[in-house]
Amino acid sequence: MSVIIKNLKKAYNVVVLKDINLDIPQGQILGIIGKSGAGKSTLLRCLNGLEQPSAGTITIDNQSFTGVSDSQRRRIQQKIGNVFQNFNLLSRLTALENVMFPLKLLKRSSHVSRSKAMELLSLVGLRGKEHTYPNQLSGGQCQRVAIARALIGDASLLLCDEFTSALDFETSLEILELLGNLNKQLRITIIMITHDMAVVREICDEVCVLDEGRIVEKNDITSILLHPQNMVTKSLIRNLVNKDLPHSLQDSLLQNPTAKSTAVLRLFFSSQAAGEPIISSLVKKYDSPINILFGNLDHIRETAFGCLIIAIPYDVSKMNAIMRDLDHKDVSAEIIGYLPQQGGSLWPNS
Repeated sequence: MSVIIKNLKKAYNVVVLKDINLDIPQGQILGIIGKSGAGKSTLLRCLNGLEQPSAGTITIDNQSFTGVSDSQRRRIQQKIGNVFQNFNLLSRLTALENVMFPLKLLKRSSHVSRSKAMELLSLVGLRGKEHTYPNQLSGGQCQRVAIARALIGDASLLLCDEFTSALDFETSLEILELLGNLNKQLRITIIMITHDMAVVREICDEVCVLDEGRIVEKNDITSILLHPQNMVTKSLIRNLVNKDLPHSLQDSLLQNPTAKSTAVLRLFFSSQAAGEPIISSLVKKYDSPINILFGNLDHIRETAFGCLIIAIPYDVSKMNAIMRDLDHKDVSAEIIGYLPQQGGSLWPNS
């Protein structure tokens, strides 16, 4: 299913969504990210028909989803699957019965519903768990049941709202891998709401950043992570990196430079730039010591990239030139703070 959103607005006592415009082709995996209160869940509720927009239009699979009768809207909703944070499984029903439940409400043949549910449980990796109750399943298994249930009506659009928040990291990766496989096998369009950059970098083709009800940035996942343009996007990426930084460094960072301070930069290297002697060339060119504080290899979907946190004695004229040099070398660079120099050391409390 393709989705086209034009000039969408949603207001209660206050305006929650303003001038939302999105064009999502069939088969794309789109991540919608933002901080709490940005309007992410409200947008998803407009997309699944639980909320009606105050203005604007939504077109799903070339059919209007706004300004239509209830019966027309319900026909489209049957092709939309929803996956939530808390699974929302019925505790008195088995995994098989939970998956069959939407078709039971539609009064579909029990034999056909059972056969289809069995097939979907196998597809999501739960063969042999058909007669198990939710309280006997792990969180990851419950989410797999929820995904199978969301697909039972031949859904071609899957809406996921913070669906990994209740899962540990390893289980989250397994669920993301499952969704990626379903996307490839079924050509299903997936729109996922999250505040976690670690989720979108695993699976999303494109990322849309919401802030105060507006889209402030939209780009492919590589551009979003390596070359973020908006401060909200940069903040979300910084949270992804800062969780690996020593607390002593995080606690010592200043927001503004002092007379004698050290600039701390976060560098993202694409796989192409990773083979270049970038740090050593900067040291030679600018005759400035560079201290590597932290580094790791990471990935954006199947593409590897490197992350370095470096410290350079702050000199405004040199710093501007260094930032330009890094940009020319296709290295994403951002000053994330400043350290007061102590006894000539670039490392705090050393």
